Amino acid sequence: MKKLLFVAALAAIASGCVVVGPSNANSLLTLDVQSPDMSFVDNDVKPAKMGVATAEGIVVFCQGDASLKAAMDNGGIKKIHHVDYKVKNILGIIGSTTTIVWGE
Repeated sequence: MKKLLFVAALAAIASGCVVVGPSNANSLLTLDVQSPDMSFVDNDVKPAKMGVATAEGIVVFCQGDASLKAAMDNGGIKKIHHVDYKVKNILGIIGSTTTIVWGE
């Protein structure tokens, strides 16, 4: 029974390494990782403006709006050139996700 619980706990912990998020690197201790979202690249739009939106969390409490729309509104952007993400996570206790939108 103890072995079964150990294997189940190990599987639950290890499954966190498979989660795909906006970041290129996922780990228990993600200090400061930035990555682009290549699905939004539009070379017909100039990256003249930048809009930023952030959501932060501590343990089970989270606040903020890191949505694409919030970042566009904060930067006064109507057309998107590309999107970047910035992720910080310390042992799953404290974390933040920032959406950075470039465009016109």
